[in-house]
This record gives sequence, C-alpha cells and structure tokens, in this order.
Amino acid sequence: MKNVTTRFVIRKDYIHAAKTGQTSIYLTASYNNSRKRFVLPLLVTPANWDNAKQRITKNEYDYWEKNKLLAFYEVQVKTYISDCQIKKKPFTFDGLKAMVFGNAVSDCYFEFVKTETENDATLSHETKRTYLAKLNKLSRFRNKLSISEIDYNFLMEYKNWMILCGNEVNTYSKDLSIIKSFLNRAIQKGLIEKHDFDKVKIKWTDGKRDFLDMAELQTLRKLYTGNLDDGMKSHLQKLFEKKELGYKQKKIVRKLLDTGKLDCRLKKVLHLFLFTCYTGLRYRDLKAFRHEHIKNNFIVLKMHKTQKDVEIPLIHEAIKLLPRECEPYDKQPIFDVYCNQILNRYIKEISVIAGINKTITLHVARHTFATLAFDSGMKLEEVSKILGHSDMKTTLIYTKILQQRKVESMNVFNQTIANPVE
Repeated sequence: MKNVTTRFVIRKDYIHAAKTGQTSIYLTASYNNSRKRFVLPLLVTPANWDNAKQRITKNEYDYWEKNKLLAFYEVQVKTYISDCQIKKKPFTFDGLKAMVFGNAVSDCYFEFVKTETENDATLSHETKRTYLAKLNKLSRFRNKLSISEIDYNFLMEYKNWMILCGNEVNTYSKDLSIIKSFLNRAIQKGLIEKHDFDKVKIKWTDGKRDFLDMAELQTLRKLYTGNLDDGMKSHLQKLFEKKELGYKQKKIVRKLLDTGKLDCRLKKVLHLFLFTCYTGLRYRDLKAFRHEHIKNNFIVLKMHKTQKDVEIPLIHEAIKLLPRECEPYDKQPIFDVYCNQILNRYIKEISVIAGINKTITLHVARHTFATLAFDSGMKLEEVSKILGHSDMKTTLIYTKILQQRKVESMNVFNQTIANPVE
C-alpha cells in the first residue's frame, strides 16, 4: 500500500508533563488524504528527540528501553500494512490501532481509576477509600464512562448535578480535582492526548472551620476524668429522659450518672481527641505517632501531608495522656487508633453526651488547638510551624475565624447595650 505513510513524531508546542518538561510521542498515519494521530505511552524531553531517525537520543536516561518499544511499534505497523496487502484487506485506522496497541488497555474510566488506585503503593488506605467513594458517586451520575468522553460539557454537567444534589463548593471541587488527577495519569500512559480542565475553573473557599472554645474543651475534659459538675449532671438527666435516645445511649448515660465513668470505647476515643486538641496532630500523624518521636518533651516528626519536619512542645495536659509503659519500643505506636470513619462516629456520640451542639470530627480538635493557641497569644509563625502548614495563608484562616467571632460577640454586646433589661 504505497499511499499509506506512518511516522513517529512529538509535539514541541504541547509540554503536558510540567514537572519533567516532557511531551508524548505520537504515531501519525496518513491514508487516502486522511490523517490520524495515536498517542503512545512514551514521554521524551523534546531536546532529546531525533526527528530524522524518529528515535530518542542517548541524552535521555532511559533512551534504550524507549527506543526498543518504538522499534516494536514500528514492526507492528509494518506487519499490519503487509497483512493488508497480502490478504487484500482494506486498510483502516482502527485496524492499525488494534494491531499496534492491542486490547490490553481499557478506555473505561471506572476500570482505569480502580486499577490505578489499587496499584499505587504511595497512596494511603484513607486516600484509596476516598478515591473509590468518589468513583462510586460518579457512577450514580453516569454508570458507563470512557476516558475520552470526559470533555468540557461532561464536566459541566457533572458539576451542575453535584450542585443540585446539595454539594458545597469545596465538595464538588474536590471531585473535579480528583478526575483531573486521573486524566493527567491517562495522558502520561498515552490513553489520551489532553483534557479540557484548562477550560474548567476549580474554585475553593475557606469553608467553615468548626472548633471548640475553652469552655467546651473543659466540658470534654470533665467528661473524661469523671469530674461531673451539677450542670453536666442536669444535662445528662435531661438527655436520659429523651424518648429518641437509643437503648445503648441510655445505658451509657445512665452509667455516667451512676458512676461518673464514661463507656470504655468512647473514653478511648475522647483520649485521642483531647490529645489532638493539645498537640494539633492530624489523623495520619496521630496514627503514626511512635515513642521514637518523643524527644525532651517535644514531638519531633515529619508530617505525612506536607512532609514538613515539626517540633511540637508537649504541654502538661498532653503528657498526662501519654502511656507510662516502662522502656517502650521506639517503633511501637503510642495509640491504638480506629479508622477515621469509626473514630468520627464515636466522637459524634461524645458530642451529644457532652451537650456540644457542633459537628465535631477529629480534625476539629486540630482546629481547636490552632484557635486556642491564637487566643492564648501565640504568634502566627509559631502556630504555623507547629501545625506544619506549607503555606502561611492556611494558618491565617484561623485568625480570620477569631476576628469574625469577635465581631459576632460585639454585635451581641451592642444589642445588649441598645436594649437593656429594665
């Protein structure tokens, strides 16, 4: 077939691998005035591409392996063209694609995400569970979806669907950002050439950061120690009398009233929550916290999320919550931590028992540490270093929260002055 021409080329004008400065290699095929381009699962630095030889130069560290793969593709192309000539079959671009790539790679987005998630050893268990939960959510919108179908129109339709479902800005932005990350993976693997996220703006808002004030923190501390005052006992009695309270919850409240002791399961979780309030650790760091991280009454570790080294002074209340084993193993985890979902479920139970009308999770303990640290006069730089923030702007959010709280307090004060009780 003399009218079929093929070449390996690159696009110097489209460098999609921003971190490495590399671009994809393409197989172009022309036949009867039609032209088709197939992206190969190969990346190359543009300066290391020899266009005349259609090969990668020795300047690329893995040039030999990549050139070997290019040679394989070249043989597949020649085999298909030769097969069409010998068997007098019509040449088609789909036939060429099937011969070169085979059917090993699925275009199904759901299969692709599942495979990538399961095989990525760098992802934590919680991150993998988040990705799969987001994938399940997407399947409720569209149960069949190929990678190539995810264009601007699809993304806008999915975004609008999430908004109609009541998702907040940060929620649907998180979903879109995860899709974007997997499409970037698809580009690197040669499944698609590009995506439409350059047309889609992913916006984030500061969001509402719940935290406990000092009085609420002291309430939890009393609940933990069993030092219940009259106000707490009165609240527990009213809670016990509520008809909607379940049998297990009633049993827990009754035990508290009779003995002052909290259910062992909830006390274990409250122990972790209070320790986080006193140290500001994230869930992953709390789970990874070991005896080797304690040095001269400091927690010294590398934070999982930001990979920043932090030194957190252990205050007296935090030290009291540390176990007192003799000669512990350095590599031994200090706390036995439930999975995040179960942990937060138990924390919600605790908040009901304590009479705290806020949506509380373990991460709220971190927010509590930050806001109370600012309240006590700690400087912005100090709080930022202890929290391990990679950007000072993140820490500034807590100062805005406190500023807003002051405004709300002044508004209440103003109403009191304007409408005095006679």
